Amino acid sequence: MKKRSVFKVVLSLLKLVDKFVIVLFLAVLNGAIGNLLAVSISTLSVIALASLLGLEISISFTTLLIIIAICGILRGIVRYFEQYSNHYIAFKILAIIRHKVFKKLESLSISDIDDKEKGNMMEMITSDIETLEVFYAHTVSPTLIALIVSIVNLTILGLITNFVLSLVLLFFYILVGIIIPLISYKFLEKDGRSYRYELANFNSFFLDALKGIKELKFFNKINEKKEKIDEESTLLDKKRVKSNNKASIFKAISSSLIILSALSIILVSYLINSYSLIPSLFIKPYELIIAVVISLSSFGPLIALSALPLNLVQTFSSGNRILDLLDEKPSLNEINDGVNLSYKSLKINSLSFKYRENDQEILKNINLNLNENKIIVIKGESGIGKSTLLKLLLRYYKVDDDKMIKYNDISINKINTLSLLDNITMFSQSTYLFNDTILNNLKISNINASNEEVIDALKKASIYNFVFSLKENLNTLIDPQKLNVSLGEKQRLGLARVILRKPKLLLLDEPTANIDLGNEVLFLNSLKLIKKDMSIIIITHKESTLKIADVIYELKNGELYEIKDNIDEFN
Repeated sequence: MKKRSVFKVVLSLLKLVDKFVIVLFLAVLNGAIGNLLAVSISTLSVIALASLLGLEISISFTTLLIIIAICGILRGIVRYFEQYSNHYIAFKILAIIRHKVFKKLESLSISDIDDKEKGNMMEMITSDIETLEVFYAHTVSPTLIALIVSIVNLTILGLITNFVLSLVLLFFYILVGIIIPLISYKFLEKDGRSYRYELANFNSFFLDALKGIKELKFFNKINEKKEKIDEESTLLDKKRVKSNNKASIFKAISSSLIILSALSIILVSYLINSYSLIPSLFIKPYELIIAVVISLSSFGPLIALSALPLNLVQTFSSGNRILDLLDEKPSLNEINDGVNLSYKSLKINSLSFKYRENDQEILKNINLNLNENKIIVIKGESGIGKSTLLKLLLRYYKVDDDKMIKYNDISINKINTLSLLDNITMFSQSTYLFNDTILNNLKISNINASNEEVIDALKKASIYNFVFSLKENLNTLIDPQKLNVSLGEKQRLGLARVILRKPKLLLLDEPTANIDLGNEVLFLNSLKLIKKDMSIIIITHKESTLKIADVIYELKNGELYEIKDNIDEFN
């Protein structure tokens, strides 16, 4: 994560507020009026009490009660509009940020996204973005409100009594509203950043445990994983408690300073009345009472600021993580000004590849031609670069030499990205089905597909009988709690989805690795059936897949060898 200053993070987050400046103005206006009304209620209540005790007050007790009641009603109204405006801004901006985050993820290459931990990404697009609500709803306008209310209160105090007391109150305003928050932020910053980082890692760890719950049950490791989760959760809780304890100390200091401000005003008033030679500075008893009441009741907006650092540490940490993503440059840019493809042939010529400059080559001098609808099977052990080869054919990674991968004798680096994806589709060893109907899951690949095309795809994928054996057939909701779909059935539904897309070249990455023999036979028979409509390249480590091959290659030590002598043996 980049190390940005708080100022830079705040500036970046504030850039999004300019669209809502009128709403922000209304939030600040209502907030300032509301806080001034609160101070007025306290002050007028003391004056009313003085009137009740027989002190000579120019306004009647009844009039004071009416004014206090009106102030109370108005206080409620403006408070509502303040909160509404603040949260309107916050939630609108959070929606904008979500849009920006998803837009950024869309612009990144698939390899960039593959490199990111899914739990960390989930934390970012949920918790991190939600955390920013503290900044937009409880920081921006409250800071402006505190500034305005403090200036007005100091002015009123100076006019009612004298500006010496205003200077005393100003000193405590600065302590509570600026110095204490800055010091507490500094003390809490390290713990807050650490907590946010550990929370993201914990979510990633927890998500991983949820995804592997079946395996944990199979190997009787549930209790071990639970103990680890409890351990990590306890450590997180300790960090949170540590931060809260530190924040409580500063909260106590702020509360003490408020009491001290009132005592200081009393002390300064006594000194002025006792030793000042200037009559105009003398403070009358009722003026002192008003000054003390203003002092005690006017710190509300500043207390809100002094309580922010604990949340802001995590908020700025979340903002920093989101800014990291928004600033990220794709390792591979989409091609939009190239050539549109209508696939006819593939030629791989002396392809070599390594992930980073200083890495060892994982693919060396690969050559392969595919000019007609055939099934090519590339076998080899796991982890030797088979999947990487398929990803290169979809330009997941950049190929520096324009001659290495060509479609229709056109370099892959000159073909428009969307056009490339329209012609070539990748199918992996596990199919993800969304929590939606079977029909909608299928039509993700081709939203305009007709019912006849859907049924044809189901038949070709050997999954038609299964779907239409269900009570609601195509309208059946994919729900793990209600519909038990095996891995093999998922793969065949995934194959139907691919068929519906009608690619010209289909790349399959270990498509039968996780399914049983019966489903594998059905799946492979389907591939033989659709061969007439598309070219197919399969990578596998399973000998059974070789039976449907027209051409067999073996990837070994980074090099590709065609197997010619025993092709008939597999067929």
